[in-house]
Amino acid sequence: MSGSQYQKIKDRLCELYMDDPRPWLVGFSGGKDSTMVAALIFETVISIPQEKRVKPVHILCTDTRVEIPAISENVATVLGQMQRFSQRAGLKIETHLLKPPPEQSFWVNLIGRGYPPPNRLFRWCTQRLKIDPMNQFIQNRMTKGEWSEAIIHLGARRAESASRAQTMAEREKINGLTRHPNIPRLWVSNPIEFLSTEEVWAYLLQRPNPWGGDNRALFKIYAQAGGGECPVQIDTSTPACGNSRFGCWTCTVVERDKASEGLFENGDERMEQFIKFREKLLFYQDPANGKRDFRRKNGSDGPGPLTMEARRELLAGLLTLQEETGQRLISEDELILIQQHWKSARCPDDGRGVARIIARQKGVIMTDIKETNRLRSLEEEVAAEKSIRVDTLRRLVEEVEQYSEKHRADGLPDELLNILKDDLEAEKNK
Repeated sequence: MSGSQYQKIKDRLCELYMDDPRPWLVGFSGGKDSTMVAALIFETVISIPQEKRVKPVHILCTDTRVEIPAISENVATVLGQMQRFSQRAGLKIETHLLKPPPEQSFWVNLIGRGYPPPNRLFRWCTQRLKIDPMNQFIQNRMTKGEWSEAIIHLGARRAESASRAQTMAEREKINGLTRHPNIPRLWVSNPIEFLSTEEVWAYLLQRPNPWGGDNRALFKIYAQAGGGECPVQIDTSTPACGNSRFGCWTCTVVERDKASEGLFENGDERMEQFIKFREKLLFYQDPANGKRDFRRKNGSDGPGPLTMEARRELLAGLLTLQEETGQRLISEDELILIQQHWKSARCPDDGRGVARIIARQKGVIMTDIKETNRLRSLEEEVAAEKSIRVDTLRRLVEEVEQYSEKHRADGLPDELLNILKDDLEAEKNK
């Protein structure tokens, strides 16, 4: 694709920005397609005269908390760069890293409720971990009256697959936009719908990102995940690199996680233990291996939830994995919720099962419910003293803890500021 063709996409976006008052959202996963869309959006807003940059633009990224580490680290870096550049340049672009609430986390559903590891027929994870947090963000603002309608820009392309091409072709367009299938007042824009993989990489590798840096790190991740080297893309005559699909390292919907395997084979040693744990999840998924109840939750015969013993084994294995990798994989809130589910399970434990496993694994005693209640009372006192909401205080503490685990502070002030801004907005909308 020539530069003039890329320019046509930006011209269309510029026209939409100027002529349509609806706020913009941008779905961002950190992959090549969403990175290109984000870059196009930034370049479009930069081209708008300063006095006319009035449209709010929100970059939305969902962290499932079980993302492949290399991807989540790259996403955190890029979101920080975007936010800082937007503030300096006065672009009115804000980044949001959305997360599922603890009660809907992967581990609470799997180990707490006993949901079997997802498969093609029972793919319970996608809606809870990825779709719901983003939909909730959008619907909250529509319910509060901040937006009557909005436009979301996505990186979907017809060249991804035949089924994707057919689905996109069947959707009716109005002024180049399609209605979101689940949110009536949300419209979908696919700026790179007709681009090939080669054209996406050519765009990403031939220019720096508007927010700073380049896409070499992203290219390297794709190359490693693909299990081999990729040729440098400078035009469409060289073969494509980067058809790998990234997702959660826990994914049991696919038979093999080629991305995780490729990263490990190319030097990311952390992935070895993640791959082994995923293989354990596949074993527990199969009813023939005796890790699932013989009755469903409704009492009918058939493969049901994970047995209590299986859940205990998985929790112990997860805590071991957390120690071995140095990655924070499960929070105390999730552990408390898991214990609550165990107490109400078909074969309930005595309410101390989680604490005993933690004591065996780490030699420490888990905070019990009474201590947790005292901690939360203290949080309420501090929040009241500082005139902020309790959930805001918890988000601030959690954000600091996450950055501490990564041994870096780059981007932390911006993240804390965004959390405080959310608190102010919530107070205004009461």
